[in-house]
Amino acid sequence: MASKKQSYTYLLLALSTLSFIVNSSIAADCVGSGAISVYWGQHKDDETEGTLKETCDSGYYKIVILESLIVYDDGQTPTLNLANHCGPLTTPCSQLEETIKHCQDLGIKVFLSIGLNQTPKLASSNSSSSDDASVTKVLANYLLENFLSGNPGPLGSVFLDGIDIADVVATKNLQWDELVKAISEFTSERKIYLSAAPQCVYPDYYLGAAIQTGLFDYIWVEFFYQNPSCIYSDGSAASLIKEWKRWTSGVPNSKIFLGVTATKEIAGYIAPDVLKSDVLPTIRGSSNYGGVMVWDRYYDRLGGYSKQIKDSVGKTCRCVCDDELASMNFYALKARPFPM
Repeated sequence: MASKKQSYTYLLLALSTLSFIVNSSIAADCVGSGAISVYWGQHKDDETEGTLKETCDSGYYKIVILESLIVYDDGQTPTLNLANHCGPLTTPCSQLEETIKHCQDLGIKVFLSIGLNQTPKLASSNSSSSDDASVTKVLANYLLENFLSGNPGPLGSVFLDGIDIADVVATKNLQWDELVKAISEFTSERKIYLSAAPQCVYPDYYLGAAIQTGLFDYIWVEFFYQNPSCIYSDGSAASLIKEWKRWTSGVPNSKIFLGVTATKEIAGYIAPDVLKSDVLPTIRGSSNYGGVMVWDRYYDRLGGYSKQIKDSVGKTCRCVCDDELASMNFYALKARPFPM
């Protein structure tokens, strides 16, 4: 029969192991929660919006979304539009290759946002079939070959970290849910992240089916601009928080980001101090809280929005003292006393 001293030793070792496991689990739940993502690329040029390198070097963002690749419902070749940062009238966008790699070396994920242009271009030899399955598959393969696999493409030979779907409307041929499924199949080689930027009303009218696939890693819900029923208004965050809870419970497997505008010029603007005092303390408690998406880098650079909120975006983790944790673990497992 084991001595009392041996029994207590075994007990302490067991509880120590359990404490390490649970503490690791708690820590893992908090790592990565509380990031800031930002859209870059749609305001004039490097002088006004700042370069991509400056954006990544600022230290504010964990995800930078390049805005954007214009896609077409009739299957024609997409058009990369980064305003005057690069392009036919300036310098080739392939010049961004080294900058993108620089951002990734800093641990920043770089996504490409796609948006829909319903106005067909002139017919060309690059046109594909208008069959919906074909158009969707062609687009998925185009994204893989040109942006996700290191092959030479519009941004140079890059391995972007993910694809973002934003600014979409009803389509005849492109099926957003099928596109998401097709892109997710590429993840067998390496992780390719998927994100979406729906408007704040849940479920989103245009992206609802795609979001319900459960394949999106990040969803930055736009709590600004077009929907007065779910944005911050009249000094109240009640409607916003109500809709936030619908998103976090409705899409439990995705990290949900609070999408905010960094300019007072857009409806739904939340001042940084108000965001920190009236909104973040509540939404940070959601298990799938991901952080804050700021639209966009141009306005953020002008007003310093991210600089003012960055220390408040992180998720608060509850610390459990060793004795309490050990007791909780021991009795939760319905452990029986060691033989004396």
